[in-house]
Amino acid sequence: MPGSLAGIPPMVIGGSIISAVSLIFHIIGFSTTYWYKEKKAVSDIHVHLGLWKSCAPVYGVERCVNIADLPIHNSHIVATEVLECLALGAFLAAVTFAFLKMFVLTEQGILFVLTGLLNLMAGVFALIGAIVFATTSDGWFTLDTSNLHYSFGLCIVGGIGGVFSGIVFILAWRWVRN
Repeated sequence: MPGSLAGIPPMVIGGSIISAVSLIFHIIGFSTTYWYKEKKAVSDIHVHLGLWKSCAPVYGVERCVNIADLPIHNSHIVATEVLECLALGAFLAAVTFAFLKMFVLTEQGILFVLTGLLNLMAGVFALIGAIVFATTSDGWFTLDTSNLHYSFGLCIVGGIGGVFSGIVFILAWRWVRN
């Protein structure tokens, strides 16, 4: 029966689910502004920072500023943005190839390897980007790692899921091949 899940190896279904969930976690973490949240003790205000925006209350109203519009750029933040963009692209390609393998090109064994490698790349890029962000420091400012927030954590979980999914797809290729 074409289009049925009956002929698809369980490892491929599992790897595809893990890959899709990892993509969702990564998109949420990638797009939200809570990579870092700090409470200023003196003024009792909460400042939070994402990859693309920095937000703080101004006269009781929260204002967000695009990081690209700031006059000074931190190379750690720029490197994190690049790595997380590469991870997002690899995740999107991996999920696309996983579903192509399941429903369209079912006889193409090379898609196992390609999907596995794309998931591994996405996971490694996401994890390295998180490490670079966590080590952000310059002459005046160092991130306190105890203030890293949920967006940061979701990208880490997505990265770990990408690595795990990549391993599952490569094992599925070895299993089906033998």
